[in-house]
Amino acid sequence: MKFIAVVLTSILIAGCGSLTSLEELEKQAFLTGDWSAVEKRERVIERRRARQGIECPPGLVAICDKSAAGQRCACAARDVMLSIIVGR
Repeated sequence: MKFIAVVLTSILIAGCGSLTSLEELEKQAFLTGDWSAVEKRERVIERRRARQGIECPPGLVAICDKSAAGQRCACAARDVMLSIIVGR
């Protein structure tokens, strides 16, 4: 039982290893000329941002429009959106 606990702990610690920073990937790319890892990281970052959506300042709400070209979001005044929805 103790052996299984040690093995599982080792696997968890190995899985929590440090992630190479984007800056470090760029340094390696300058040296090697291979930019694929940098491009892959940038795609991951962009997908993460797209899932999170935009953050609007207080008093504004996010308005998003999905189309074949993708999703566009903008911030609009909360009062204006409420008047459009309510119809006043």
